[in-house]
Amino acid sequence: MEPASTVYEAAIVERPKGRSRRVKIVPTADDELRPDKPVVKDLIIRRKTDGKVIVRTPADLGSPEAMLKTVQSDLHRMTADEFFDEWKMPSL
Repeated sequence: MEPASTVYEAAIVERPKGRSRRVKIVPTADDELRPDKPVVKDLIIRRKTDGKVIVRTPADLGSPEAMLKTVQSDLHRMTADEFFDEWKMPSL
């Protein structure tokens, strides 16, 4: 059987901003005084065929790079079905 890495790919991405077009967001003093504020990142896993994200989870357990390395290891070690059963989320 082919490894899951032929079906899925994983990446660390910046979390999308939660801004609404209807609500005008005014920068806070914290935004102005701390431009180096840490960026929140997510681990995403998507299907290669259509780019559909099957997992999006905060990459906040230790190092995002370590999380990605773990997922990539599983992608190469497991079949696509095993990987999906292990990593799927109830709903996105």
